[in-house]
Amino acid sequence: MFSEYNNDTLASMVKSNPEFDTMIKTIIEQNKQTTSTFVHELRNPLSLLKGTVQYIESKHPEVKEFKYWDQMQDLINDMEHLMADVSLLNTFNYVNKENTDLITMINNIINSFMPNAITNQIKLSLTIDPSSEKYFTSYYCDAIKIKQAFGNLIKNALEATEPGNYIHISLKYIPSEEPLPSKLSFEFSNNGQPIPEGNIECIFNPFVTYKKGGTGVGLALVKKVVDLHYGTICVDSNPGKTTFLIQLPL
Repeated sequence: MFSEYNNDTLASMVKSNPEFDTMIKTIIEQNKQTTSTFVHELRNPLSLLKGTVQYIESKHPEVKEFKYWDQMQDLINDMEHLMADVSLLNTFNYVNKENTDLITMINNIINSFMPNAITNQIKLSLTIDPSSEKYFTSYYCDAIKIKQAFGNLIKNALEATEPGNYIHISLKYIPSEEPLPSKLSFEFSNNGQPIPEGNIECIFNPFVTYKKGGTGVGLALVKKVVDLHYGTICVDSNPGKTTFLIQLPL
């Protein structure tokens, strides 16, 4: 939605001028309404089409043997899933902020994934810069959305790693450098399968995926959550290491 520089600038502007935040929310609400209308107008004829296909099949079972019949039903199901994904993305337009202990949150997320990591012999670990801890214990954010974003990154890392690999999360405070605000840094690294080079530039775009069976929604949601907090996210991937770096302004 915004470039790294623009998000840093927005964070500074919102902090000094709350009315600017109201203006951004108005734009987001208008986009949400447009998308909701689009989804609604597509969902109705799609439901009619699916119902018609089911009715035909119930009255004429022999159509199951027709060439491309199964393919047509698969395409209808794909369209339904696409509409559901668009609706999900559209709900991530607002933040309900509260003071949140991010260290406790991340430890809880790690604990929820630990059985999976142990079963698959993946080392899942967290380090926090000792001098930075106090900045992470009370951060004003949408805890539910932040939790989902971080969980998506760990889930993706588990899917990319193999027995003997690692997933490491590192937290660090970054002091302010005028005119940019101070930031909280979250680094998610693993040494699993790298992201294909051709996918890096569009990896956060909705419905773009490099994984078989993927929907292309997970990382788009992560990016949207980061944008809603006026933060930045970038990725670096090579055969030895893949790192997602999130920075959120204080």
